[in-house]
Amino acid sequence: MSAVAPAARAVLAVAAVVAWQVGAHYAVATPGAHGFGLAMAFAPPLAIALAAAARSPRRTVLLPLWALVALALWFARMPLALHFAWGLFLEHVSFNLAMALLFGRTLAAGRVPLCTQFAAMIHGGALTPAVARYTRQITLAWTLFFIAIAGVSTLMFAIAPILAWSTFANYLALPLVAVMFVAEHACRRFALPGEPRAGMLDAIRAYRQTSRAHS
Repeated sequence: MSAVAPAARAVLAVAAVVAWQVGAHYAVATPGAHGFGLAMAFAPPLAIALAAAARSPRRTVLLPLWALVALALWFARMPLALHFAWGLFLEHVSFNLAMALLFGRTLAAGRVPLCTQFAAMIHGGALTPAVARYTRQITLAWTLFFIAIAGVSTLMFAIAPILAWSTFANYLALPLVAVMFVAEHACRRFALPGEPRAGMLDAIRAYRQTSRAHS
C-alpha cells in the first residue's frame, strides 16, 4: 500500500498537469477564449500561493494580502485577458528555471548533488565513487535540460507563431521529460553495469523523503 499510494499520487499529479496543458493550448488555439486563457494562466499560481499562505504562521497577514491580489486581478481581468499568453509563457519558463535551480544549486561546492541524494536514499547508505560521480553528472544533465527547455520556449515565444510555441510548451515539453528519464535509465545500464537498479517507485519514494527533509 505504501508503495502504491505515492505512485497513484504521482499519476494524479501528471494527469492534472496534462489536463491543464490541454486547456492552455485550447485557449491559445481558440479565437475568443481570452477569459479562459487568463484563468488557465492565473489559477495555478493563485492556488499555490493560497495553499502556501494558509500553511504559513503569518497566515493572518498573507491570506488578506492574497485576497487583495486576487481582487486586483479580477478588476484588471479585461486588459490582462488580451495578453493572457504572456502569463502562460512566464509560467512555463519560470517552472523550468525553478527546476533547473532545484538541481543546479546542489552542484555548488560543499553540497550534495540532488541525484546523489536520491541514490543514497534508494540504496540506503554510502555510494561507491562511480555512483557518486555518475549521479553528479546526471544532476548536471537535468539542470542543463531544464535550462534548454526554458531557452527554447523563450526563443519560440519571441519569433514563432503563438500556436507553435503552445504546441511545444504544452504538448512536447512534458514528453521530453519522459524521454529524458528513459535516456538516463539507458545510460545508467552502461555507465553502472554492476550496480543494483532502482525502479520508478524507488525514485518517487526518494523524492518524497527529500521533500520532507527540506520542508
